[in-house]
Amino acid sequence: MGKALEYDVSLMERLYTADPHPGTVKTMLNVQYRFPKELAQFPSTEFYNGELQSHIQDSDEVLGVLLSTAFPWPCRAGLTGIIPTVFVQCDTEETMGSSSKGNEGQAELAARIVSMLQSPAREAEDKPKLSIAALSPYTRQVAMLKEGLPSSVTCATIDSFQGRESDIVVFCTVRCNASREIGFVEDHRRLNVMWTRARLGLIIIGNKATMTETNALWKRAIGSCTEVKLPPLPEPAT
Repeated sequence: MGKALEYDVSLMERLYTADPHPGTVKTMLNVQYRFPKELAQFPSTEFYNGELQSHIQDSDEVLGVLLSTAFPWPCRAGLTGIIPTVFVQCDTEETMGSSSKGNEGQAELAARIVSMLQSPAREAEDKPKLSIAALSPYTRQVAMLKEGLPSSVTCATIDSFQGRESDIVVFCTVRCNASREIGFVEDHRRLNVMWTRARLGLIIIGNKATMTETNALWKRAIGSCTEVKLPPLPEPAT
């Protein structure tokens, strides 16, 4: 009922989307200083009529720090043209708690990704000093992330992280089910907030079939990312 009556629409959104009062002019602040154009491209196209611009001029210089980590960031050509928006597939099904959902497989994958982000690309290099935030729409998943990740990583729901930022955002979509239902994760505003929290890199963990088969927006979102397959885990010592 609340959604039908638009109780979830903020006063600012109502003012901006309503027909302007005679004599008033609506102006969007279309230059952002947080992230380079590679991260701005998707939200600009989907949420800001293609008008969102980045103040950052040299993307390669800014994004080059990502290559200091052990995570396999994709590049367009050689070691230039770093792609900062990636998708990592996870086939583990979601689980239902008393009042929220979680996904143990995605939590474990997030822990492995964070370990790679906090490790240097080569043994002789210093440990990367990047802030990392692990986000999810579900409080139960956030609890799982807090249990499995170092205390240096900020774990939060999308809603509670609004207005904040981090060098790298690792996002757990959670949803993975045979009926391809994604629930309130389909909210375009949460997708916008999640995407625009990162200063350097965004890593989305999820199940592509669940997230894209019934939702066109998420299909475009994941389609705008480059899929990364992590190297196999080493065989246990015998």
